[in-house]
Amino acid sequence: MFDKVVNLCWQFWNQWLKFRSVDPITSFARFLLTLGVGLMAPGGIWWLLVVFEIKPEGLPASFSVSIGPDTVTYTGLILALLGVIIGIWGLRQVNKHRKSCLIYFRGLPGMHDSPPIKDMPPKYRYGNVNSLTINTASISPEKALAEIQIFSRILNERYIDTGTDTPFLVFAGLAPVPLLYAAGVEIANRANLITMDYNRFKLKWHTLDDMDDLEDIDITFPINFSGTEIAIALPFTIDIPKSQIPNDLSDKTIWIHLSGDGPRTDAMSSSEKLNRILKKIHDLIRNLRGKDGYAQIEKVHLFIAAQASTVFKLGTEYQPNAYPTIQIYHFDSVEGKYTWHVCVQNRETFMCNVN
Repeated sequence: MFDKVVNLCWQFWNQWLKFRSVDPITSFARFLLTLGVGLMAPGGIWWLLVVFEIKPEGLPASFSVSIGPDTVTYTGLILALLGVIIGIWGLRQVNKHRKSCLIYFRGLPGMHDSPPIKDMPPKYRYGNVNSLTINTASISPEKALAEIQIFSRILNERYIDTGTDTPFLVFAGLAPVPLLYAAGVEIANRANLITMDYNRFKLKWHTLDDMDDLEDIDITFPINFSGTEIAIALPFTIDIPKSQIPNDLSDKTIWIHLSGDGPRTDAMSSSEKLNRILKKIHDLIRNLRGKDGYAQIEKVHLFIAAQASTVFKLGTEYQPNAYPTIQIYHFDSVEGKYTWHVCVQNRETFMCNVN
């Protein structure tokens, strides 16, 4: 019960308080406007004030300062007007200097046409908000990869033209695992990159704002490994039966399991947890050829059952000068097996061995 209360407080901070204050100027303007309206509001506490007199010492007895409801109302009006003026100026400054870009990846049928800007946290909705959409829902994987590569060039142009060094980039997308990974590779690990996941029950997008539960991962290496290719399986949201791994890789698979409650849909609901665990996976792949018996590794096969944001963020960690060739697989739920896959080599993404 205590953990739930702490997590609710954490969510309240991350989703509301942390993102409410856009900058000091607009926050001060909001305060003045609220105070001014409060002073003017009929039926508020201020109408209870009665006229009273202040007679400072040392002044003639006939001198008095009268403060009453009219004075309070005029004061509220002045404060409200100041709040509006400062607020307009402040918002113009925010719009000029604060820029966000929502990257919307429509990779599955039935997704909404419009980017979910309204689901972005308030902090990223203020200022100049752009949106870019990758639409690969009704095309072949080959064409989808081409669209992702074109999108990457468009994003770079938009990213440079924003006029600020580190605009906020918010990624929201659903697509087959290989395409999400490819999008992460193309977009790369930029500063101020935020990911959102889709809640199918609430039908809305959300950032990963839960508190880090400090769950770790357990890594199991194959026994007596030898060869030039290795597989890595990540069953984070649902289990991956060993029977689904291709026969030639069944005894050459590194299994990475969550050490807590096992696979589940909300396994990565904390951005801190996601970054912490993905760093360990990234370090594993990057340093794999430095491990005894693994010096000849040329290709890593990835089998991932995880949230869209997890797959995308893992793709952003790709490091061409340190990674072997990556081959990442798509699971076809109708056929009940892994079918097509995407290869990544020196940051180039392409289809490979389509079955």
